[in-house]
Order: sequence, then structure tokens, then C-alpha cells
Amino acid sequence: MSPTVPFVSPPKLLGPFSALEDCDFSFVGEGASNVVFEVRVPPSKRGSISSKLFEGTGNLLRVPKAGTKAYSYEDLHAYWETVVKPLFEPQNLVQHQLILLGGEAVIRRLNSILEKEDATRRADFRGSRVAMAKYGMLIEDMRQRHPDDLTFEFKPKWLAQSPSAPPTATRCRNCAREALKRHANPDRQPKSSAILCPLDFRTCATSPISLANVLNHLTPRVHKPTANAHPPSVSLNGHSPASPRPTPSQSARLRHWLQTNTLLPRLRQAQLANDGLGPLGADASDPHFQLAMTLRDCTCFVRVPANPELPIEAKLADLDKKNWMAKMEYWRAMEQKLIEGGYYEGKEVPRMETGCVLERERGWMKGIGEQVKEVKDDDGV
Repeated sequence: MSPTVPFVSPPKLLGPFSALEDCDFSFVGEGASNVVFEVRVPPSKRGSISSKLFEGTGNLLRVPKAGTKAYSYEDLHAYWETVVKPLFEPQNLVQHQLILLGGEAVIRRLNSILEKEDATRRADFRGSRVAMAKYGMLIEDMRQRHPDDLTFEFKPKWLAQSPSAPPTATRCRNCAREALKRHANPDRQPKSSAILCPLDFRTCATSPISLANVLNHLTPRVHKPTANAHPPSVSLNGHSPASPRPTPSQSARLRHWLQTNTLLPRLRQAQLANDGLGPLGADASDPHFQLAMTLRDCTCFVRVPANPELPIEAKLADLDKKNWMAKMEYWRAMEQKLIEGGYYEGKEVPRMETGCVLERERGWMKGIGEQVKEVKDDDGV
């Protein structure tokens, strides 16, 4: 399937122009380019159009931030429908649909909420506001449905080595980048266990070490949420502080999913199929390379229900089309820095510990080689 975006007819919209004007909103979370709100229909509007559209639908409202270089929501939705959606099974994607926001009145209300939340927002997000946009997106809510559901999210990142990495690399692209960050700031997460190598996902079924590493990073710690706590954002290098400790059943089901799921292998294959050259060799305007970079920056949301009879749900989100004109210079500069600084090969001084799968594999092969050499020496060969 070609990742080139064909012409698509105007998208089918959910709800009339005024559907959101009758609703209340609460802040859920945000990224660099988007903000997510919960939509609630007040009791006085029960039975209205808004009630029929939003009550019990399990959707959240995502809206664009002002002042970013991201594509419009119309373009993002068309890209998702025509390029991303055909790559995966429907149950493996966080579903979304365009919705008319309802004009300046709704956006002013959303920005008023953000202003009140500024003190608790991430420092580099404070002051950012919702853009005066025509469209938002209703996205599937992957938060807890039951208080004892186990929910978390992580970024799979580069599930295969960068094609432009040195052939002698002893680190994957993600671990090399983490080493660079630590080298620039030695006080940043000094323990190697704070990093999860994305290649560990590939070997969960065959390596007890990889399985233990992934479980250690994805299983949330016990935490009592505060009254103002928002659903956490969890990366490969962190935990979900607002979820309960998993039950033995949840742990066993999560372990089984990590060893048998087809979602992450499918994602890895799609990354590989769309980029055989890496940032240094790829043509920035190549739609395949653009898709590969989108697939390397998505988020996987996981919900392990408290009810052992219900299946684990794992879905990919944040599969937005990348603005390659704005990103390519950064992608290439980062790759060049990782190569020239020796971060792919662990040559930086002082050397940073990352626990990369490639380092473990190279160390194992080196150990086997030394054992073979000792045997030969003993035999007088």
C-alpha cells in the first residue's frame, strides 16, 4: 500500500455546529501540539442533541494548540483514514472522528480552563492555549472503566535499528539518544535501569531478561491520586502513578500479551518497510519515510481490565502526519550527532550505561568468543 495521501472527499463530521456549546469540559492532558478535554453533558441538557452524541460514548475531545507547525485537523484526519488506518486492525487503533468545535465561545471556555490549570501544567506547556480552529477530534477514551483496571501508555519508539546507524553499533537508536542526553546532563536519571530499550519488546517471548525489563517499566507503582491529579503520561522511561498495583491475574495476562501480541511486531514491520535508508539517506519528501517517522513517534495505550474474563486492550494513537519540512533538519542533525559523538558505539567519555539489547547481545557473543578461545588454547590449537 502506498503511503501517498490521495484526494478524499470532505470528512463526515460528528454533530452539528452547536453540539459542544451545551457541554462542560475538564482538562485531561496535553502534548506539544494538542490538548485533551473530557466532555460532560450537564443534567439540564439530558435528551438534547449533545446528550445523544456524547453521553456513554467513551470519547474525549482533542483540540489543536495555537502557534504550532502541525498540519490542520482536516489533513491529519485524512492522513489517518487513508494511510495509517489500513496498516492495522481496527481494534489496535484509538479511533477518532472530526467534530465542529462551535466557534469562538467554545474555544474561549477551553482556554479559560487551561489558564486555571497553568500552575499544575508542565513548565514548558504553561501559557499555551487552544487555537481558534474550526475542527476538533473526538478520540476514544482509554482510561479506566473500572477503578481496578490497570491502564498505562508508552511510546514503542524505534522498534528496529536505524538504517543509517554504524554497522558496528552496540546501541539502538533510542538508547544512543538516551546516552547523548545523559552525557549532556550526567545528573539525568543516572541509573541504567531507568531506560527501557525498545528492542526488549521484540524479544519478550524468548528472553526472560527482556520480559522482566518491560514488565518492570510498564507495571505502575502504587500511588494514591491527589484531588487534582490528571491521568498520567507514561513513556518508556516512566511509570503510571495513578493506576493501582496489578493483581496476579493482571500481571499474568500482561505477561502473556507481551509474549504473544501481534500489534508491536506489526508496528515494527511497518517501520522497517517504510524506511530502508534512515534519516541521513532518506529523501525528506518521500511519503514512506514520513510515515516511518510517524510510526516511530506513536503512543500505545493499554488497558488490562479488572475482570479476568475481559481481554487486554492495546491501541495505537498519536499517529499524526509529520511536518517533514519542519522536522527533517532536526532528524538529520540528531542522527549525525549520535554517529559522530560515538553514542551508537558507546565510545563517549565518560561512557553512559543504558542496558541496550544490542549491548547485551554483543557482550554475550564476546563472552562466547572468549570461551572458545580458552578451549582452543587449552587444546594447544
